[in-house]
Amino acid sequence: MIKTDFSSLKSSFVQGAVFVALIAGYFLVPVTNAAIDDAMPATIPAEIVADWKAQGGTAEEIKASLPAEYQAKCDGTFNSACHWRRVYRMSRYPYLDKILFTRHHNVGNIAIGFWVNVGPSDVTDTDFQPKGALCLLKFDNYYSQYKEILTKNDACVKDPCISFDGKKVLFAMSGNSKGTGYRIFEMEIDNPGSIKQLTENPAGLTVADFEPCYLPNGEIMFASTRCFGVIDCGWQPTSNMFIMNGEGKYMRRVGFDQVHTFFPVLRPDGTVMYSRWEYNDRDIANIAGLFWMYPDGCHQTELYGNQTTWPMCLQHGRPVPGNPSKYFAIVSAHHGDYSGEVCVIDVTKTTNGPEIVKMISPPRETKTRDNNDTFAFGGVYRNSEYPYPLDEEWYLVSYHDENKYNSMSYMHNTGKFRIYLKNVDGTSRELLAWGDQSLHHPMVVAPWTDIWGEDPFPIAGQANFKDSMGTYIMQDVYEGAGMEGVDKASGVAKKLRVIEIKYRVSGACDNGWAGMVSGAKPSNVIFSAPDICPVALWGGSWDVKNVLGEATIKADGSASFKVPARTPVYFQVLDANGCSIADMRSWSTLMPGETFACLGCHESKNEAPPVGSLQATSAQKLETPLGIENQGFDFPKMVQPILDKYCVSCHKAGHASGFDLTGNLVMNNAAKKSYATSYTSLFKGIGASKSNKAINIASIFSQAEQMPPYSYGAVKSGLIKAINGGVSAMNNINLPDKEKRILACWIDLEAPHSGSYDSYMSSSDAQRYKQLEATAQKWYDIEAQNVKAWAAVQPTGIKPEDHGRVKTIAVADNGLRIEYLPVQRALVLKNFYRGNLTLVDLRGKVISRMDLSDLQTDNVTVSLPVSLSTGCYVARFKGVNGIQQAKISITQ
Repeated sequence: MIKTDFSSLKSSFVQGAVFVALIAGYFLVPVTNAAIDDAMPATIPAEIVADWKAQGGTAEEIKASLPAEYQAKCDGTFNSACHWRRVYRMSRYPYLDKILFTRHHNVGNIAIGFWVNVGPSDVTDTDFQPKGALCLLKFDNYYSQYKEILTKNDACVKDPCISFDGKKVLFAMSGNSKGTGYRIFEMEIDNPGSIKQLTENPAGLTVADFEPCYLPNGEIMFASTRCFGVIDCGWQPTSNMFIMNGEGKYMRRVGFDQVHTFFPVLRPDGTVMYSRWEYNDRDIANIAGLFWMYPDGCHQTELYGNQTTWPMCLQHGRPVPGNPSKYFAIVSAHHGDYSGEVCVIDVTKTTNGPEIVKMISPPRETKTRDNNDTFAFGGVYRNSEYPYPLDEEWYLVSYHDENKYNSMSYMHNTGKFRIYLKNVDGTSRELLAWGDQSLHHPMVVAPWTDIWGEDPFPIAGQANFKDSMGTYIMQDVYEGAGMEGVDKASGVAKKLRVIEIKYRVSGACDNGWAGMVSGAKPSNVIFSAPDICPVALWGGSWDVKNVLGEATIKADGSASFKVPARTPVYFQVLDANGCSIADMRSWSTLMPGETFACLGCHESKNEAPPVGSLQATSAQKLETPLGIENQGFDFPKMVQPILDKYCVSCHKAGHASGFDLTGNLVMNNAAKKSYATSYTSLFKGIGASKSNKAINIASIFSQAEQMPPYSYGAVKSGLIKAINGGVSAMNNINLPDKEKRILACWIDLEAPHSGSYDSYMSSSDAQRYKQLEATAQKWYDIEAQNVKAWAAVQPTGIKPEDHGRVKTIAVADNGLRIEYLPVQRALVLKNFYRGNLTLVDLRGKVISRMDLSDLQTDNVTVSLPVSLSTGCYVARFKGVNGIQQAKISITQ
């Protein structure tokens, strides 16, 4: 038997990140492609020469910066020195002999997401033009010019994605005018006549399907407005993540997100990263970070920035070949078009904060350029789009010189983007392509393995669409920043409240037919937007909240419970009085049959879940103790009866407290909804402040960063303190416990008034909203049939066993066994055959990888490093006979 260990190789155990190749370190696998002619041509394009001059430097200085072999080739002229510098820079990437990009207008408008080309003309692209092209640049020499392999004079062409063999391209293409959306197409790169349409508008509907991404299982993930949502502060349709097979069948939604999710990109560990904009009970302007999920939609998890104020909005994120714990991305903003400055993010230490972000376009301190950014334009130059890293130093990018940031007087970027090879130093660059219209989205045309060294890691599907539920396993609510400082020994955490968020439907409040609320904002808030079709007055809940129930928290801080799948939910940790100690202020969604393990409350995403006693089979059904569960929380229906019974005999107009708790409904002309007098009275002053004498809420302006436990909500509210203070506090009225808890729940939900979006409207407005819902339902009915059809044919994959203490692994058909020896902290591979062994945490992140292809033995023992923390992991072996995997529990 041969014995080896992970730590004896050139290894890096990267917390919360992916490590590509242990044997090769950070170097890519050598690739041999057709040689590019490196001779200096007699004529060099004037655009390239001008760009060389713009970079500065003399012939002597440029020559001196080159290795000796290139210095020897310089003839002393400026052009010669620049030519050999260009050859030196580009020749280090053997697969960089073909790149593909698009030609189209500059996408976007005043706000994030204004690129879907659906809806009224004032909420989509400012400069939309129905013309564009797919462009291919093949370097026969270092000055080759691109050719258009697909030219359209009646459609915008954008969002390319190259297939794993480098032979096909997915892309999005519009109709022939503004407002016609986008559809997804596929084409063989060398055969433009092979173009095939994969998606189409549902009958009677217009949608945008865009930003497609090939998946290792043969499916395609893409962003789409088929969610039929709308941003809470405007009129623009939103996009969420969808999946279909390679022929466009079984289309189903996997992202159930408040506003936009977009730009899916495959990572080498087989997961998909994307951008997610959100503001559940938080400031609307700041939070648009990077997330990741499995290819089947499971394990939707923060990658970076969900609790970060600045950088404000991350777009176009991609992992770095050779070190995919680093990501290139665009720092953009809430307002402004689809561009910004390039940054590099290193998530090995943390997943939030500016300290792990390096600005490189140009290099500068990681902070906003505009300290008076009252309209959330982000304080960034709009000079770059779609960075495509080749390694940690060089990247392809759509770029143009720009030294202004967006403002109310300069909202949209009109400059022409060109394709560059750029260095992170901010000055070194090579102009590759330019044209009469902007060029966007450069990508290398090469097999995936030429770039990454091996195929993307195959992740077995965990979703089971024959199921309708998912399971959460919370190991310890006292762990993590959300409960920081709360002593587990106190046992104060009693229940976990589970709340569904219900979103507005596309078209809500279009053209001013329904109302909105607005008002004064806190002084420290960057930007305040109106709340359309509101469910609360200014400062209260953005969205309708539906309490699904409560789960019991055990003495050890653990809880396990089931929730409806494909449903956005969030959690609140409750004390003995039913008041929230800590609030998620985000959301999570499970796929059917998924089990998701959490370490704690806003725990570090860089840690594997610890070994615990809970298993998915022990999941409890949610309790419904209040009688108001499983319906939108409605103040007049759920709170007013309590006030009528216990309060209004005293608290009427003119009461000394200033609170009139009578329940008559009064029309608010701005909101175009009626509100109970009691609600308006209790809400007085909320907006500019998060509290008054009666209530305290996080408000829609609360910070992106984690808020301490006990810092807001019912636990800080005067009303709740009074009713929990006994008879003396409430004039000899002692509310029953259930009623107290309902009042606390209302405050902790950010004080909603309406239990549905059409509640308390005029009958005509309510009917119009129902018509919008009926329009969306047309697609929902189609999708329901897609899901049913997919459930019937869904392949059954190998997935990790349920959480628990496992020592022995399954046996493969070929006889391979993977076993774990807990005392020795070692893996044993019996009946071994050559291949690669990978250690993965339960979130699917690759901790490390070992190449065992050169070992000539039947049995191998692999010692795990002492630095590996306790927790649950999956050992996966991929060899010539397929994939085998096993779950291990590191207990010591």
